[in-house]
Amino acid sequence: MLSRIKDQPAVGKLIAQYDQLPRRDQQALVVLAIALFLGILYFAIWRPTATFYEQSMAERDNAGELLAWMQANEQTIRRLGRGGANRATAMADKPADGRALMALVTRSAGEAGLSLQRFEPSGGDAIRVWLENAPFADVAAWLERLSGNHGVVIDQAAMDRATDPGRISVRLTLAI
Repeated sequence: MLSRIKDQPAVGKLIAQYDQLPRRDQQALVVLAIALFLGILYFAIWRPTATFYEQSMAERDNAGELLAWMQANEQTIRRLGRGGANRATAMADKPADGRALMALVTRSAGEAGLSLQRFEPSGGDAIRVWLENAPFADVAAWLERLSGNHGVVIDQAAMDRATDPGRISVRLTLAI
């Protein structure tokens, strides 16, 4: 196979030019060819392989941490996955109509320490609610309780950041 390569006219011409170079130039060309080969070997093979190995090891470590967390929280995950008891409770406490929803929303907002700026019915089974400058954590917990305990659905939500950190202004449409 090497003889077939040498038989090519272009290769033969290059070999002839190489043979005509002075000895020092030939040595420099050999060193340059070796350096080029090593550079290609490093940048085309070794470096991508090493990077892939490091990424795969990091992903393996992350997966191991996730597995450990899931094993530590297995009971909670199972409870959340089933959710049947919570759904049954939510369906039992679900408001029957828009009036009951309005009463539930106003009562639960007061219990959560939230002050409704404005609220109005929206159709037969929904209510629009406005909160101004409310703590985000309290609003999120209140909405979670409404959804989890009473089956209230957040149909539409718009939240704007207030000037104080951790506080928001919220416009919601809650439905049953």
